Amino acid sequence: MMERRTGEIAALLGADLRGADDVLVQGVAFDSREVAPGNLFVALPGERADGHAFVGAAAARGAAAALVARPCGDAALPQLVVTDTLDALQRLAADQRYRGGFRLAAVTGSVGKTSTKEHLAAFLATTFPTGATRDSRNSQAGFPTELCNQPEGIAWMVAELGMNHPGELDRLGRIARPDALLYTVVAPVHLEFFPDLDAIAEAKAELIPHLAADGVLVLNAADRRVAALAPRFAGRVVTYGAPGVSHLWIEDYRSRGLLGSTFSLCSTQERWPLSLPLPGRHSADNVLAAAACALSLGVPPESLPPRAATLTPPPRRGVVHRLPSGITVVDDSYNASPVAVQRLLELLGETPGRRVAVLGEMLELGAGAPAFHAQVGAAAGQVAAVVVAVGGSNAEVLARAAAPAECRVVRDAAGAADVLSGLLRPGDVVLVKGSRGVGLDRVVDALVEAG
Repeated sequence: MMERRTGEIAALLGADLRGADDVLVQGVAFDSREVAPGNLFVALPGERADGHAFVGAAAARGAAAALVARPCGDAALPQLVVTDTLDALQRLAADQRYRGGFRLAAVTGSVGKTSTKEHLAAFLATTFPTGATRDSRNSQAGFPTELCNQPEGIAWMVAELGMNHPGELDRLGRIARPDALLYTVVAPVHLEFFPDLDAIAEAKAELIPHLAADGVLVLNAADRRVAALAPRFAGRVVTYGAPGVSHLWIEDYRSRGLLGSTFSLCSTQERWPLSLPLPGRHSADNVLAAAACALSLGVPPESLPPRAATLTPPPRRGVVHRLPSGITVVDDSYNASPVAVQRLLELLGETPGRRVAVLGEMLELGAGAPAFHAQVGAAAGQVAAVVVAVGGSNAEVLARAAAPAECRVVRDAAGAADVLSGLLRPGDVVLVKGSRGVGLDRVVDALVEAG
């Protein structure tokens, strides 16, 4: 974890220090609710709230100092005044990366980043002291903060890096300077900000120039846009996903529905049978990606099967709740894209019981949003007896395409919870998935609370 004196931070950032220069700062937080004693609180401007309004609250929670764009006179702690607090946080993280002494494996892609990151960290931890970014903290503020908070003594940090706009991954890459770079897939996510999938792939490629020359680039050979990135790196390239062609692939996949799957990881010379408790072929693909990267970094292959058998999904990403009422709820409410939703619908189709799909609108899809929602609706209608579509006009498009399933359209999560309370019965299997902004996690919580 970063440990610096306030005077040292001020000198690094060229900040105007208002207060003592010998105060020890340990770690970073930009959410005042998460401040731990000794933290540097970074006051970031936001769409909903300005962090400067919470400097006092951060001080009350034990913050040692605050990084601010304007002095907050009522806060009794040293303040480092800079022009741009986000830029200053990123510069601080870049310096911490230089001093940290650990190597960094970065994971990016349109879908599967968080799960793949968690799996890679679990595999590396069988062999090396390992740290990782928490949850989905992959943003311009989230990743630098996580980097500054990594524990002492780790050999590897596994970091998820995300973006919404061109140029963002270039900026994160300058901070991360990865020693390994793993790509999952390029899919129709954030199309509101990009003209097409090729533009998304180009934005994802912004990380490659920052990969260490002696590092490793790990690519999904089953995704043509990802596979096409190989010539952009002059160093070592490892591929996965294409049987008989790539370095690692899956054979003998057998779904066990909500109980997970069994399959073998295969190379040209060996195969390793795995039993995975996570549902869906997409989960197996995420494990494959993580395994390809872990093996390339020196994890012994015999370490993979026992660790894979104990993997758990991140919160809101395929967590299975078996309720006392006999209803099973699959909580994948964290976020949604057309590819990810259709993968989960395929899983729902393999699961016994009456199938209910609660699907929220998929946001940031641009002009193609109606067509994507129609595709998802058609897929839902093929596997679900009941479809509850949540949101506005695109939810209505989804519901119309979901015939012959019984369809309901509601405006929000509260409406969905109300409909489900009178609809569900023992033996039902309920998939809940939608973009984060729709808030379908509240539907899951209501179902779990009701039991």
